[in-house]
Amino acid sequence: MTGASWGRWGRAVLAAVVVAVCAAAAAVAQEPTAEDIINRVLTANAHALAVASADVTFNFRLNKPVTERPDCQFTGTVRLEHGHNTVTISQRTYGLTCWVLNKVVIGRLFAGTEPADQFLSRFDYTVLGEKIEDGRPFYLIRGTARDPKANPHGLVGWIDYERGLVTEGTLQYNWGSIDSTERYEQIEGAWVLVYQYLATTRFGASLEAEYSSFQFAPR
Repeated sequence: MTGASWGRWGRAVLAAVVVAVCAAAAAVAQEPTAEDIINRVLTANAHALAVASADVTFNFRLNKPVTERPDCQFTGTVRLEHGHNTVTISQRTYGLTCWVLNKVVIGRLFAGTEPADQFLSRFDYTVLGEKIEDGRPFYLIRGTARDPKANPHGLVGWIDYERGLVTEGTLQYNWGSIDSTERYEQIEGAWVLVYQYLATTRFGASLEAEYSSFQFAPR
């Protein structure tokens, strides 16, 4: 190879390296920050259809997989009234344990839910990881409560960045943690929560919530 050929080859290699480096830098620059990801969740939540009411079925299990029959089952309605959820149970499994769960657990977890923007504003966030599912980027976020005495004091969750949806998460309390999985369906052009699974390993307990028959508030 002549000196001129070497020179042309060298310039071509250098150009390829420069292009690759620039492309890598651009990819890094396009990675969303933790603030971007949380803002995507808040934006999606703000533009979501407002659910006025929905039928709900709760299945409670103690030291059982979800494939087994629940220890307690509750059916009822969730309504949004004055910015807060209210849960009315119309039927439940008979027994003292199920009565206590209805009064204590269901009420605390699902009634009077704090608005998303207010809840998320209590934490500082960092990005822990990334994955691709169905061609969409998901980001793993860690939140640390600004108030060290807060409860929950931390959270970790996977967020579907394109849709602004939390799909898996863990809330960390002073007594232990609650793991969750969420599933959504597209209804009237919007993504709506239709299934939620909550579990705490400390107590060996799990609770499923299945939502249906949605009624939406006027836009």
